Amino acid sequence: MTCYYVYLHRKKTTGEVFYVGKGKGGRAWSPSGRNQMWERVNSKHGRIVEIVEQNLQEWYAFELEKDLISLYGRRDDKYGTL
Repeated sequence: MTCYYVYLHRKKTTGEVFYVGKGKGGRAWSPSGRNQMWERVNSKHGRIVEIVEQNLQEWYAFELEKDLISLYGRRDDKYGTL
């Protein structure tokens, strides 16, 4: 069984969370396959990777990721830091 984890990317400059993700292996540390907003923030501020929880089944990692996105909020919804 493949174990998943949920992670945060924080701005190195302020500690503000700008991304919540689910992954396995080295995904949390990989810059490939990211969107333009992520690339702009990462280029300007750098990032700190924080593993929130690990050794998860995929369904639970998806649920936790959704909960954290709701918690931190989305900029495109005019609320939050993501």
